[in-house]
Amino acid sequence: MKITTFKQAENLIKSKQFKDALIHINKDRSKISNKDYFYLSAVCYRYLNEPRSALTSLDQLIQIAPEYGRAYQEFGHIYFKQNNKNMSLKSYMRAVRHNPSLQASWLGILAHEDQNIKQSLINHAQENVIYLKNLEPELKSVLSFIHEKKLAKADTLCRNFLIEHPHHIEAMRLLAQIGTDLYIYDDAEFLLESSLLFDPDNAQVKFDYISILIKRQKYGQALKHARDFYNNNPDNINAKKILATSLFRTDKYKESLKLYDEILTIEPNNTDILLSKGHLYKTSGDIPKSIDSYHKAYEKDKYFGDAYWSLANLKTYKFTDNEIKSLNSMVKDENLSVSEKSFMHFSLGKAYEDNKKFDLSFKHYKKGNDFMKSKSMFNAQDYIEECDNQKIVCNSDLLNIKGDWGYESNEPIFILGLPRAGSTLIEQILASHSKVEGTHELPNIISTAHKLNQRRVQDLDSKYPDVLLSMSAPDLKNLGKKYIDDAKVFRTGKQHFIDKMPNNFRHIGLIKLILPNAKIIDIRRNSMSGCFSCYKQLFAEGQEFTYDFKDLSIYYNEYVELMAHWNSVLPGSILSIRYEDVVADIENSVKKILEYCDLPFEQSCVEFYKTKRSVKTPSAEQVRQPIYTTGLDYWKNFDSYLLDLKENLKY
Repeated sequence: MKITTFKQAENLIKSKQFKDALIHINKDRSKISNKDYFYLSAVCYRYLNEPRSALTSLDQLIQIAPEYGRAYQEFGHIYFKQNNKNMSLKSYMRAVRHNPSLQASWLGILAHEDQNIKQSLINHAQENVIYLKNLEPELKSVLSFIHEKKLAKADTLCRNFLIEHPHHIEAMRLLAQIGTDLYIYDDAEFLLESSLLFDPDNAQVKFDYISILIKRQKYGQALKHARDFYNNNPDNINAKKILATSLFRTDKYKESLKLYDEILTIEPNNTDILLSKGHLYKTSGDIPKSIDSYHKAYEKDKYFGDAYWSLANLKTYKFTDNEIKSLNSMVKDENLSVSEKSFMHFSLGKAYEDNKKFDLSFKHYKKGNDFMKSKSMFNAQDYIEECDNQKIVCNSDLLNIKGDWGYESNEPIFILGLPRAGSTLIEQILASHSKVEGTHELPNIISTAHKLNQRRVQDLDSKYPDVLLSMSAPDLKNLGKKYIDDAKVFRTGKQHFIDKMPNNFRHIGLIKLILPNAKIIDIRRNSMSGCFSCYKQLFAEGQEFTYDFKDLSIYYNEYVELMAHWNSVLPGSILSIRYEDVVADIENSVKKILEYCDLPFEQSCVEFYKTKRSVKTPSAEQVRQPIYTTGLDYWKNFDSYLLDLKENLKY
């Protein structure tokens, strides 16, 4: 096997030939990435007692890799040697925040016990040191690769280790983690389920297993396992946490709140629990308590960016002058992570927008998006090719031949399109009907597509949608039935249910093949209004096209063209609704929607804002109010900043 320049330099460093290592990487500069070059240079300079040169290399490194844990570990080593305890501790803590597999950084934290650091941090560091010391070297590398987002390398190394050590529980757990990071949730679930067969008392595996069930939105199963885990381990804090989360996801708010409060008596400074309480109150419609909980979260940790963004994400909350001043001060902190900065910049964007300071607002929205874009894995060309392939494979011939092969249920109503286009409003209208219940943005269709694609690894040939060409009637019927069965956990017995995952527009061919009687509603908004609304929304996950105007315009253009394809090959099957039309004439829009869904008219659908139900999307507060038109052209306040978006949008 060919030895890379990086490996050669690494070997020279290990043999303490630091000058030769520097010569080597400078000689072969073109064969090594900027990130590796600056990192190796910094290590060499540190060992050569040239701290100034090392720090210069590290400053250049974090400019291009702001979340690279090893860079901050090097900072920690240098500052510690210079007896700058304050900066070395900050550096080590930042290192493990980005990469918890860095044993030297945990040991570095423990070397600061004389700095009056919290006992909880000391205990946490000790636990990690013990864990890493007992971890096989290969698995340490796997863990490091995971945290450095080198998932292909982590996957290969972990699988090779398991060939030599089958049924190694920690290796199986780490492989499941890789699967989770690659969105291969079914593989991760299988691995963790198998691990529990070999080691049924492993608390960490149980926690991970229930967590993946929650990610797969198998909330009923998650709750069952979480109750068992808690009943057998009532003093285990993680058992309490995962049960509380499972109860929340199954809308059992009182039980969930009781557990959250119990956890807070043990961990009063747990900001994640305070945040979860805030989300729970928001979902159930108790906004004052939601705000109070978010406030308590950032009062415990003023740098807890998610708390500020959660306040902004209420849409109806307005930041105080003191909060704005504090946020402006914190985003300048060089020790703040990219993720925290993103939360704060988006929050400031919302704060200045509310104050009609649109120049400052856009400045912060852009900074927040730029930070998120730096971590994004969205590839516009891959998306274009995916849409093109859908058009080629899912043509009239395929849909005419196999159009009635699927499962005959008429229960699901799919609401899809772009995020922030009005899907939550349409859901609230329909869920106000006596025969319809809202559920969630179900991942089932996307996960089915992933499964048909076998594994989402870039170097494998696509298996979906091409595989639809060879699928039999029983195959399609079984997939449709499985979708209906999996949705039962969200249902209470009403005749119809809603799946409002917006990204399902990419899979309408699959939906109609497995569920030919399903209703599909495409909700569309003015392109400038919809795209800019996406741009200023920091989504939890899955919408990485929103961080850049070019990506946004490509995504929107392809969406319009793909929907035109679906309407041509499935004539009359899809109801297209314009958000602006709904706002202009709610009653006739409701009649149109209900007629398409074969539902009788009910006035409650027009008065949707009176319906009491949990809503788990950013528009939760907006759909609890009557229709208003003030936001339709709000993007025009930012018009001068949106030229790139306007020029690239075709529709």
